Amino acid sequence: MSADGTDAPVFPSRSGLPVTSSWTTAVLVATGGSLMVVVSLGAMAAELGNVSIWVWIATAALGGAQCLLIAELAARFPERAGGTAQFAYRVRPQGSPTLGALSAWCYWFAWTPGIAVNLVLAATFLRDQWLPGVSPILLAFAIAAVLYFVTAMGLKLSTVINGVLALVAVAVVVVIVLSPVARPHAASMSQVFPSAMPHDSGHGPGAQAALIAKWSFVATWSSYAAEMASTVCAEIRQPERMMKRVMSTSAVICFVAFAAVPIVMFALSGVKGVQEDPFKVFAHAGHVLLGSTGETFVQIGLTAVLVLGAETFIIGSSRTIYQMARDGHLPQAFGKINKRGAPVGSIVWDAAVIGLLLVVFGTDVVDVVAAANFGYLAVFVLMPIAYLVLRRHPAGRAGSFRLGRWAGVLGVALCAVNLFLLLYGGAQWGGSVMLIGLCVSLLILPISYFTRRRRARAASATPPEAAVASGP
Repeated sequence: MSADGTDAPVFPSRSGLPVTSSWTTAVLVATGGSLMVVVSLGAMAAELGNVSIWVWIATAALGGAQCLLIAELAARFPERAGGTAQFAYRVRPQGSPTLGALSAWCYWFAWTPGIAVNLVLAATFLRDQWLPGVSPILLAFAIAAVLYFVTAMGLKLSTVINGVLALVAVAVVVVIVLSPVARPHAASMSQVFPSAMPHDSGHGPGAQAALIAKWSFVATWSSYAAEMASTVCAEIRQPERMMKRVMSTSAVICFVAFAAVPIVMFALSGVKGVQEDPFKVFAHAGHVLLGSTGETFVQIGLTAVLVLGAETFIIGSSRTIYQMARDGHLPQAFGKINKRGAPVGSIVWDAAVIGLLLVVFGTDVVDVVAAANFGYLAVFVLMPIAYLVLRRHPAGRAGSFRLGRWAGVLGVALCAVNLFLLLYGGAQWGGSVMLIGLCVSLLILPISYFTRRRRARAASATPPEAAVASGP
């Protein structure tokens, strides 16, 4: 029986993952994306100049605002592995398996290429610095093998490793932010303000708005990273009390990172400098503060942060596939859990897809992000709608919190902004990128339909006595 006293469950199934982690585990997952600005910082600066600073700040603020809605949903309904995308099942008041499957699949599609992107960036740096002549794709495969093994060993081991790497991430951000403070002569705020796009005379207001929308579309893939903390809400203790703290802490960390880091990069290196190799730009910030030691620390630290990001994406994407199998959208093999409480069925699938992405796309990371972000923004169009429906529903975990009436207005605004970025911003990347994103996103619909039909037929053919004996 559901919490509101009816027989109809709010969601189709619950997570079977062990509830053993503290709230800090979820924050560490979000911290893994705190420096993902590195992926598109240079490419964005080439077209937007220092206007891109405001794109990062604005999209990070949107991501933080969304964390408020996610915090309430995750606190009220924490039994769903995979977090943010799982609530779209309730876009319709009576529930929609189709929209639930679409949202979860889009979320997985959005973050899985992120694993490949982080692996490629980290491997390229290792090749350039210490392993000349070695293929970065082979190095990426080697790092991936280690990370998937760690993930398969359970969330406890991942938390320990992520904790160490998160401290490194925080240290890198501190070094970068302190550089212009400790060495003001090395920074020039004229390179930050006033903000201007390159070759302004060649772009009318309409063209400038299109460029801003284009890069805002891609920036959200990184700057919404705080929401990833919700992917493990089903595995933390007392989520009804802790999810508000988890999501607010994650939102603050990511907002500071995505606001402060671009400002410092432009102040120290200018527009042309930011367009260079991101490792050189970040290393320059370390050199300004601590000389050659700081330069080396930032380079190694940024590599560690990229590895951390890949690991946290693996955690989130594997939980999403696991919950989809629990809901009946994918074969039951993807819902298998090992004795350490890790969803090994989905981890194996995730690893296979990452291998394919590394082979197909190689080191071409920005187009991968653009295609994947079609799915990501689709999730954030559906999530606020689901929030508006669920805020009227009386069910939920006892002791969880509720936002005020203003949250309804916020939900409508966030849905509208994300829909605009998806349709208008995404269109600026060209038809092929949007078509790839649309086709991959819709692929789940026939898979989910036929999987649910096969399971329904199997259930109807099972004798009642056998069903009772086998349990849920």
